Amino acid sequence: MPIGLIWQTALETPLINFMIALSRTAFDSYGLAILLFTVLTRVVTFPLTLRTLHAMKSMQVLQPLLAEVQKKYTDPRRRSEETMKLYKEHGVNPLGCLGPQLVQIPIFIALYATIRLTIGSTPEAMLYLSSRLYDIEYIRHAIPLSTSFLGMDLAENGSMGLAAFVFVGMWVQQRISTSRASTTPGSQQAQMNQMMQWFMPIFFGWFFVLTLPAALGLYWGASTAIGVILQWIFVGPGDFHVGELIPRNLPWGSSTAGGTSAVSTTRRTSNAAPRGGTESGDDDANHGSEREDSRGGSGPGTGSTGPGPRTGRRRRNPRR
Repeated sequence: MPIGLIWQTALETPLINFMIALSRTAFDSYGLAILLFTVLTRVVTFPLTLRTLHAMKSMQVLQPLLAEVQKKYTDPRRRSEETMKLYKEHGVNPLGCLGPQLVQIPIFIALYATIRLTIGSTPEAMLYLSSRLYDIEYIRHAIPLSTSFLGMDLAENGSMGLAAFVFVGMWVQQRISTSRASTTPGSQQAQMNQMMQWFMPIFFGWFFVLTLPAALGLYWGASTAIGVILQWIFVGPGDFHVGELIPRNLPWGSSTAGGTSAVSTTRRTSNAAPRGGTESGDDDANHGSEREDSRGGSGPGTGSTGPGPRTGRRRRNPRR
């Protein structure tokens, strides 16, 4: 039997009928059906997710020791040997964190095919969808599906709001998965973490906005949000703080800070001016510099009730 036929019979066709039945159960809302499907998927894969979260917790505990190995050994081969030795001594599998991501790949592909087939609006698409449905009245009467959800058309590309939701969710998930305290600032590992911190959220945010239906972006965003909640509960936020979500260089924030800084700078300059003027005047009086006279600088006693600034050419002292 061809692999494509096995894929359709074992996964794609059952998922199509399940999503249509779930949509009718969810008050004929396909968007709500996708959210329910996301929750159900997370519930089914929770044992694997829990093992992965425990592996992530062990990796966080091991981070200080790994940081010491990075600092102690400069030879890449010796560093790799010592790192694998630590993994073996503490019973940690660094690949154990990839479980849920690997499981989601076939689900994601099957869901993409399901969404593409179930929300087709052309007569040809509807005819092909009818050939894939089971002979169950409850399922057949749910066609056609409503694709409107939260102001979005699930059949079209995702909106900017959905892209922002995916970006924030993946940014937080990536941030709480890595510890900045365990890496040396400016090191290759720190640069790699920084790149992944921004590259993955930006890529997936753009990916779901411009190329894929909003229904698939809704699934990915909801799954990421659930993953963040589970990771926060079972692993913890690490060295992440909620305040990091607030940009510090906002226009209103920078103007306020800049205004305060400008006032402080002005006060420091005004307070320092008399001292600078006095020292300059004393230096002119003692060394006979003509630079201050040519630009009308201040002499001793600046800011007090002394004589005003001298103008014109400086008079030479008569010879005695």
